[in-house]
Amino acid sequence: MKDKYIVRTGNKTWWALILSVILLIIIMKNIFKNSSLETIRVFMICFSVFNLIYLFIYKTSLGKVKSYNYNWANELPFYLCNIGSITSLFASITLNPTLMAFCFVEGTFGALLAYLMPDGGFEEVSFFSIMGLGFYGYHGLLMVINMLYVVLGLYVPSFSELVPMLVYNSLILIIVHFINLALRKTIHFQANYIYTIEATNPILKKFYNLLPIKCLYLFLTYPLVVVLYAVLVFSYRLFV
Repeated sequence: MKDKYIVRTGNKTWWALILSVILLIIIMKNIFKNSSLETIRVFMICFSVFNLIYLFIYKTSLGKVKSYNYNWANELPFYLCNIGSITSLFASITLNPTLMAFCFVEGTFGALLAYLMPDGGFEEVSFFSIMGLGFYGYHGLLMVINMLYVVLGLYVPSFSELVPMLVYNSLILIIVHFINLALRKTIHFQANYIYTIEATNPILKKFYNLLPIKCLYLFLTYPLVVVLYAVLVFSYRLFV
C-alpha cells in the first residue's frame, strides 16, 4: 500500500503534494479574505507555532527509523528551512517587513528546493512514512506559511527590504558557519548546516568551484537571490 505513494521529484505523488500546497494557499485566502489584520496575524502566529511543533516531532521521530542514519547533533534547527520556521514566528508576531521578506523569498525558495533536490536519504520515500510525512509535510507547510504573508496581505513585496534581508541572511550564514566549526571540534565531526563547510548540493558545487572558500562561496548566490526578489516584486506589481 505504501509503495503506491513513493515520493520522487517529478512523479505523480510529488506533483500531488505541490498541488496540495497550492490548494491549501487558495483555501486560506478564501477563509481570511474578509478578516482583519489582527485576526490574520494571530492565525499566522498559531500556524507558525504549529509548524515548529511539527518540525520537532518530525526531527525526533527520525530516531525511530532503522534505515536512517540518525544523529541528534545533525538534526538541530540550523538548516535554512528550520531557521525560516523560527523566523516566521517572529515575523508573524512583529510583522517586521524584513523578516517577512526573508520568509517569503528565501524561506519559500528554500522549502521548494528541498522538494526539488532532496538529499540525505529523502530522495525516494513513501509519503505515509515517518520520513515522508516529516520531510514533505514539514516543507510543504513551510511553503504555505511563507506564501501567506503576501497572499493574505501582511507583506507587500518592495525593493526597500532587499538589502536588510541580505544582511539578515549574511548574519545567519556567518553564525551557522561558526556553529558548524564548533560542532566539528566537539560532538559532530561532519556538521554542515546550510552547506557552509562542504558544497554537497550539485548547484552549490558550481559556486564552490568559482570561489573555493568555505562559507564565503555561498555569497555568490546573492545575485540569484536579487534576481528572484526582483521577479517577485515586479510580478506582484503586475498581477495584484
